[in-house]
Order: sequence, then structure tokens, then C-alpha cells
Amino acid sequence: MRRLALTVLVFALLASMTATAYAGRGGGDGGRAGGGGSVPPFPPLQGTWSHAEINVTIHRTQHTLILDQGRITRATVRQITLLEPDGTKVDVALAPNTIVVVKGIRRRPAALRRKMLVETMRIDDGAAVRVRTTP
Repeated sequence: MRRLALTVLVFALLASMTATAYAGRGGGDGGRAGGGGSVPPFPPLQGTWSHAEINVTIHRTQHTLILDQGRITRATVRQITLLEPDGTKVDVALAPNTIVVVKGIRRRPAALRRKMLVETMRIDDGAAVRVRTTP
């Protein structure tokens, strides 16, 4: 009986560690995002939106997630310009470590092109930490 209990405990710990590792890789992007252990996933937002600011706690520190959604009108490896649904133009800086996901596959920032519909996530007015295409 003790052996069974120990076996169940070991499997539970392994499952917990696997789930934690998966979530740390950015599992919200189809598990393909890789890296980005401290980068939070995109929060689910209902309805039609173009810009949102959400106060969150990351590693016991308060931060503001800034989310923008729109069509790319200009793209370089260092910055994209979005035209949001409400007509606002927003410049979003990109960093070399920005997690870019195009059609569910992790890409480099250079894969972003004009006319793509994307969502971006910045933390505290910094460069985008995540960019993903939307259908």
C-alpha cells in the first residue's frame, strides 16, 4: 500500500512539474513559443477591443500590461506601426527577444509584414514582449 501511495505521489509531482514547465514556455501560443519563462500569456478579452491596459502582479511586482490590436501599416525588425479598429495609429517597439507567433508558429520579428492583423503585449511601456497574428 505504501509503495502505491509513493508511486502516485511521484506521478503527481512529475505531472505538476511538466505543467509548470509548459506554462513557462508560453503554452498559450500552442506550445510553440518556447523560452519566455517570465513573460505572461495573452489574457483572454471578450468582445471587440483595440487597446487595453491591465494592472497585474508578476513575481510580486505590480506592472501594467498594454495590449493593442490592429493591422500592421509599417514593419521593421525594430518597430511595427498598427492601425487600430478605432482609427488610432500606434508605434510598438520590438526587441530581439520579442516572442512573435505567426499562425501558431514562433517566428522572428522580421516575419511581420504589412496588412497582418496582430495583437501586441507590452509591459510598462517597454518594447513588445509578445506579438501574435489573429485570424
